[in-house]
Amino acid sequence: MCNTVYQFKGPLTENYVLQQLRGQFDVEPRYYSDKNSEIDFILQFGTEIIPIEAKGGEDKSAPSFKKYVKDNHPEHALRYSKRGYSKDGEITNMPLYLARKTRELL
Repeated sequence: MCNTVYQFKGPLTENYVLQQLRGQFDVEPRYYSDKNSEIDFILQFGTEIIPIEAKGGEDKSAPSFKKYVKDNHPEHALRYSKRGYSKDGEITNMPLYLARKTRELL
């Protein structure tokens, strides 16, 4: 059972974040991918596009997300994870439990 839960921790975390984000914004969150990369979610907030990464584990590596941020320099770039609040360059790490407060925190 533990291995099964661990195997699905990423998708379960993404689903949790999606459910928390839905209804907070005029445009529903979208998945983004091109031929070389993917971003868990893209939000539109007014004219701003906000990339979002949802992490279920301790691993902070998210090459596609980091490349998107580096190439596009969005005003906000959010990573939801089990870690506490921190600012890592242009990326803001938010604890998972704050996903339901995203719009208020922007």
